[in-house]
Amino acid sequence: MKEFSGWMRPPLSATWVAFICALLGAASARSQAPQASPGAPVIRSIEVEYTGPETVSKERILAQMRMKVGQPFSSAMVEQDVEALYKSGAVLNVRIFAEPEGDGVKVIVRVQTRSIVREIVIDGAERIKAKRLRKEIKLRLNQPIKEEQLEEARQKIIEVYQAHGFTDVNVQFRVDPIDERRGTARVVFTVNEGAKGAVSQIRFEGNLHFSDWRLRKE
Repeated sequence: MKEFSGWMRPPLSATWVAFICALLGAASARSQAPQASPGAPVIRSIEVEYTGPETVSKERILAQMRMKVGQPFSSAMVEQDVEALYKSGAVLNVRIFAEPEGDGVKVIVRVQTRSIVREIVIDGAERIKAKRLRKEIKLRLNQPIKEEQLEEARQKIIEVYQAHGFTDVNVQFRVDPIDERRGTARVVFTVNEGAKGAVSQIRFEGNLHFSDWRLRKE
């Protein structure tokens, strides 16, 4: 009978295996976690400044931004927040920059907000009631004024008139301030209906087999 001598390593216990796996997992997580730029200043405060009337609250402005107090300041985050504020539709212009504050920076958000629609007036609408035209357009009260929405409303009024035979209709719009301090305004659409289109005469050319009277009757 042969005998074997020597040292044999005992199998690892379940506790040791779990411990090693935990260490490896933690190292992997640290390697995958986003790292702040070395030396990036920390945001100590965020201040909202207005150029013109304050038609959007500071709370709403800050709610649109990813930037928060305590985070590292970065130009990438500035670009993202500027884009988000423009997409909100509430601002005309925005600028975000930082100034030194203590051991970090103070972020300043300087915005120019849009005027708010308080009244919608449609002048010159006689053949089609202004009340009906207001229902057709998507413009709503107490909303920021956007040029593209005003143009869409103008085109919609034209479409309604043309559908009723007013092919020469002309529509223009303007924005009149109501209270410049509060940033409220009145949108005025001016309608020149023109003459309603009508067919006064029909002529047939190249007809050799039927009378014009019969073709008109058909």
